[in-house]
Amino acid sequence: MRKAGAVLLVTAITVVLLAAYDTRPPMTFNPNSALRRPAERATATPTPRPRPPGTITAKGPLLQTPFSSIQVQAWVHRGRLVDVKTLSLTGADVHTNALNARAEPILRREALEAGSADIDTVSGATGTSESWINSLAGAIEAARVD
Repeated sequence: MRKAGAVLLVTAITVVLLAAYDTRPPMTFNPNSALRRPAERATATPTPRPRPPGTITAKGPLLQTPFSSIQVQAWVHRGRLVDVKTLSLTGADVHTNALNARAEPILRREALEAGSADIDTVSGATGTSESWINSLAGAIEAARVD
């Protein structure tokens, strides 16, 4: 009988503590967090790559995902991608902005290394990656047609 009373007491204390637990997010932001306010995020503009004479510039289509708006501009020389710039990469919320900020430099680097839009998606940012890659493919195709 004593064990049952002790178990009941511990259970009651646990329920009271859980009911009093504060689940609201903190009111201050961690400066080291990727989930910062967009105005606080440092925007790194990539250094333009040297573009040989005869390089053709084209913009890809502006693509919409449920969470982002994405458009890419490409510079193509002799059918090969020589530079790429993200013209639009907006997010609907802080989380999406953090994912986009992490994925965009990876996508850009991979595309420049491949010299095309034939690259893999970034883990955790599949929708953003697929739209970015599709906009890049459209830009490359438009540049090749010109």
